[in-house]
Amino acid sequence: MNTHLIIPENIKEILNSIEKISLNLAELPLQAHPKLPQFERSIRVLDIDAKSKQQFISFRYEQVLKDRDTGEEINISLPAPEWVIYKETWSYLRDGNNNQIELPLAEPGADMNTDKVKVPSYPYMLWLLKNNKAGFTELLTSYLDEFVKSCKDSLDKLS
Repeated sequence: MNTHLIIPENIKEILNSIEKISLNLAELPLQAHPKLPQFERSIRVLDIDAKSKQQFISFRYEQVLKDRDTGEEINISLPAPEWVIYKETWSYLRDGNNNQIELPLAEPGADMNTDKVKVPSYPYMLWLLKNNKAGFTELLTSYLDEFVKSCKDSLDKLS
């Protein structure tokens, strides 16, 4: 593509890195599978379908197992439960250290004086990205952590 150019080494390194980049959107590590602990496990995000007017995001992904020694992918089909953020989905507002923000209740109860601040997930994700509060992979990791917690039993099954 750039054969007509004299390319300095630092630019060649960048071009080589671009050529070798994985074409999935992200690959994020998971805890080892309880029945297959000998393999490294990750979630590979393949596609994201976002609908702004409907405030809807659907993630298409696959669970990946790799041999710990060789890094070779193991062909074992694992479940991929639906990972969707709907208009009604909410998140906890987080501070700069990614801690959930907890505030005093307007009317404290006998058993509860504070609660965590909730926000609608879709606009919150956009706000985080547009205001440089989180990078794309960082945002995916945060939501993946919540998804894995809520779907752990389904993810840990063998197909």
